Amino acid sequence: MDSRTTTKTGGRAATAANIDGDYALAVGHGSRTPPTGWQWRLLTKLARLETGHTPSRKHPEYWDGDIPWVGIRDATSNHGRTILDTEQHVTQAGLNNSSARLLPAHTVCLSRTASVGYVIVMGRPMATSQDFVNWVCDPDALDYRYLKYVLLGEKRAYSRFSHGTTHQTIYFPEVKAFHVCAPDIDGQRAIAGVLGSLDDMIEQNRRTARTLEQLARAIFKAWFVDFGPMKAKAAGAASFPSMTQEVFAALPTAFVDSEIGPVPEGWEVKRLDESMHLTMGQSPPSEHYNESGDGLPFHQGVTNYGFRFPMHRVYCTVESRIAEPLDVLLSVRAPVGRINVADRRLVLGRGLAGLRHLTGRQSFLLHQLAHVFAEEDAVGDGTIYKAVTKQFLSAMPMLSPPEDTQAAFDIIARPLDDLVASSEAESRKLAEMRDLLLPKLLSGEVRVQDVDRVVEEVV
Repeated sequence: MDSRTTTKTGGRAATAANIDGDYALAVGHGSRTPPTGWQWRLLTKLARLETGHTPSRKHPEYWDGDIPWVGIRDATSNHGRTILDTEQHVTQAGLNNSSARLLPAHTVCLSRTASVGYVIVMGRPMATSQDFVNWVCDPDALDYRYLKYVLLGEKRAYSRFSHGTTHQTIYFPEVKAFHVCAPDIDGQRAIAGVLGSLDDMIEQNRRTARTLEQLARAIFKAWFVDFGPMKAKAAGAASFPSMTQEVFAALPTAFVDSEIGPVPEGWEVKRLDESMHLTMGQSPPSEHYNESGDGLPFHQGVTNYGFRFPMHRVYCTVESRIAEPLDVLLSVRAPVGRINVADRRLVLGRGLAGLRHLTGRQSFLLHQLAHVFAEEDAVGDGTIYKAVTKQFLSAMPMLSPPEDTQAAFDIIARPLDDLVASSEAESRKLAEMRDLLLPKLLSGEVRVQDVDRVVEEVV
């Protein structure tokens, strides 16, 4: 058998059970009649099945190398995307002394334990933890992008493929029995091309938004962290890039000690609740939730896959703890410090806090909190996982520059923040179109040549 499709995982054999997915994936031979020209095929005949491993944490020489190592957090924060780097890296010694393997670019990865159903593609050679099953596709038989979209489209089916009372897991007997329904390789490439073009536009918008956000954060850091304008003025400069002459002229040149370190003379350090309105989330009983759009969007935590504005999937009919549009949403539990911005009125679950600047300087507030919580879980209490309480947040010391300086920053940063919002709104529309087309293309309900007609009908 070709080495590209020889399964390397060992362990128990494939199950003889038959469990249908929703569109193009099944455990065992799918019962749905394939569209004309398509067929059900055993996935391990089209791709090499691999798993991963975690090198021993007792050996520091196995870690902090130059080999990307995919963990669950890489998948949850990059669902559906091709990744080029990971949060953690291992050394060659770590690979040599574990069951982890270096897998090639275009390997498709599916999380199978605890957080089941997250899908990513390797953009370069990487290893993974044991929480993933991975497929190295034979490029002549299975387009890796088509497989990615099949796995993305079957998110509701994973609960049927999984077992476990504490943590759901897709075990290897089921994985080894996976069948995919697919057209020939040219048909797969055509479907992946349509969906991929939408994802490419989303990714470009994402890069644009990230660049704009980095620019705003760089200005914030220069003004309010490095105190560049004050230091420049003290050194004899007559102006500072990005700052108006009027604001620059009013800046002090001396510094005084404070509980957060040296700050410009005359600037204050206040408790958080002296300059911000704080709302801690609280989750209503489960019977008040729905996915049909009744009530207000409900958010339990920040799970934004790289977007500033949260995706709305769950709604709540009880208006309890509310965030207003443009409120900063801060995750206060596992992990602490992730940030979103409310794009509309919504209900806050107990994993979130909503913050609003008392004088309306939301751009200043957004970038100040992004700086304070730049390192996730650096702030908070807890031995098993970090958490922050209302009392803890309320008392946090925060730099409070003069109103005119905050206003000057907002004048610069707010247009950048608005462009981020516009970019993300466009991405939402593209994602909705992709999510509409994906099941229709995977089921054969819509053929590639009919996509333009379907899009026109929707638009």
